[in-house]
Amino acid sequence: MAAIHPDRSAAAPSAGGGGGIRRRLLPAVRHEEIALLGLFLLVAAFFAVAVPSARSGGTYLDLLRDAAPNLIAAIGVTLLLLAGEFDLSVGSMLAFTGVVTVSTFNATDSMWLGIVAGLLTGPLIGAINGYLVTVQGMNSLMTTLGMLFALRGLVYVWTNQTPVVDENGFSVFTGFYRGEIARIPLPGIIALVLIALAWLFATRTEFGRNIYAIGGNRTAARVSGIRVQRNTFLLFVLSGTMAAIAGVLVASQTGTGYFDAGVQGFELIVIASIVLGGVSLSGGEGNLLSAMLGVLILGMVAKGLRLMGAHTTQQLVVTGIVMLLAVFLHGVRQRMLVESRRRNRA
Repeated sequence: MAAIHPDRSAAAPSAGGGGGIRRRLLPAVRHEEIALLGLFLLVAAFFAVAVPSARSGGTYLDLLRDAAPNLIAAIGVTLLLLAGEFDLSVGSMLAFTGVVTVSTFNATDSMWLGIVAGLLTGPLIGAINGYLVTVQGMNSLMTTLGMLFALRGLVYVWTNQTPVVDENGFSVFTGFYRGEIARIPLPGIIALVLIALAWLFATRTEFGRNIYAIGGNRTAARVSGIRVQRNTFLLFVLSGTMAAIAGVLVASQTGTGYFDAGVQGFELIVIASIVLGGVSLSGGEGNLLSAMLGVLILGMVAKGLRLMGAHTTQQLVVTGIVMLLAVFLHGVRQRMLVESRRRNRA
């Protein structure tokens, strides 16, 4: 089966002459994480020079806090993309989860009931998406796009486009976003723990290996005995769960359920970050850690531009240019790997 495993290396570089520079670059080229880490450091170095305030360690801790919802939502979307499926509903789920959470606060006077209610929306919506795609055979792109509009419309009607404020003033809830452990932001710790668990899940379990097999060749995976329908359904549930956790964190920032949370293309930024990290839109290629680096790169670009006082429209232009550059470099990397394999077979 032609699935690409996250830990599988490309062929060794050729020992022939005339390619000294290429041979020296190949160790980095083989491992997407190294190239992406280099790009992140270049972006960070640029803003450190351009904005003196960006040189402090607090900038990167703030980046980890701000990027935590994107990192968490990107976990589920990445695993789905590796299996060759899409989830465009995560942005609307961000708003829906926050509104459910805070509305439950106000209705029950219980913070924990509100958090549980908010978190349960994720697997429920993910299960609906998964059922429509795996059982009814609907296209995942169009299914989750429909869910995006349905959830957004439901939130607008429910809230009358007015933020839902926590009437109880649960300080513990806002502490989830503002809290720190050993100076590390609590949202960042949550994100890092979930990333570590997801990485172990994707690389060290049979289910994780099956994700690559499904994304690489769905028919071959089914013939080989992999339960494609069940596994894909579970991935949609997982994606919904991660989006709900991200939504609760966003609501905890101010203790408010925002009807417009994620409305500025949150789901597209998440997918763009993942693709920036080298995950193929056709499935079966890429890895979770690279995708997370992609999220951090775009997060660093956005934060640096904010520190420079750039307008939102200017941020969009620069973010787009960085994405195009990264996709171009990814293509160069792929061609170098293909050329290396061709020389080794010769």
